[in-house]
Amino acid sequence: SNRLQIQAEINKELESVRDELQKKFSSQLEQYKQEKEEGNKYLEELQTRLDITTAQMVLFEEDFEAERKSRAEAVGKVDDVRKEYEKKIEEMRTDLTATRARLENIDELLLLKQQQFHDHLET
Repeated sequence: SNRLQIQAEINKELESVRDELQKKFSSQLEQYKQEKEEGNKYLEELQTRLDITTAQMVLFEEDFEAERKSRAEAVGKVDDVRKEYEKKIEEMRTDLTATRARLENIDELLLLKQQQFHDHLET
């Protein structure tokens, strides 16, 4: 009887620890999912800005190409503007790459946490 009582107390304690771990991991999982969602939104925003800037650059070059034919002195200005756009695009691409890498890290961390969560539930 005493042995059963001790076993029941141990089981109760184990259940309590399991519940605590489950709450902790659920909270962490939710946090990582939210970070991933925010990262994805930022990635979409960056991609949109990159697309718009690229389109602006193409339109600008087309417009300026027409003017270039009539104004030889505009050549230097076109190159300056092109360099400016290329620099902006390169900065956005760098930011995009860094954000993608961050999201991949979050994905890996999320998988690791899910595995740890399942491992803890199985023990």
